[in-house]
Amino acid sequence: MINALQSVRKKAAINRQQGGFTLVELMVVIVIVGVLSAVALPQFMGVKDKAKLNTQIAELAGLARECSSAIIAEGPYPSANSGTTNTGLTISGNCNGGDGASAPTADVNYTTSSASISGAKCGSLSITSGKKCQATVASSSGAISYSEI
Repeated sequence: MINALQSVRKKAAINRQQGGFTLVELMVVIVIVGVLSAVALPQFMGVKDKAKLNTQIAELAGLARECSSAIIAEGPYPSANSGTTNTGLTISGNCNGGDGASAPTADVNYTTSSASISGAKCGSLSITSGKKCQATVASSSGAISYSEI
């Protein structure tokens, strides 16, 4: 009888040492994870679209500056870049007169795709959803102007 009682006490002591999480503790953790997900998930919605638009705006600004510098310095002019780039940026007009030695004959426009989220910066402007950022380089002076279209 004493051996049986000692055996039961040993098993009880082992069970106390190997204690796991209770159902209440697991439910509390699940609720906390759910609340954090509900708060954090909206912050990450649209991140890919915003990154794509910001990439186009950065490319727009770089190409516009390159064209502007070439016009101000009176050459050499960058190679022809009309059409659509790999990032989706649309270029209207060339920043050269058909070759690398002459100035453009018309203003050059760089236009992004439509913004799916408001707040991206286009020069000093803030783009609203559904609008595009456009940089125009004046062929006569090289001045860059930004607009929302």
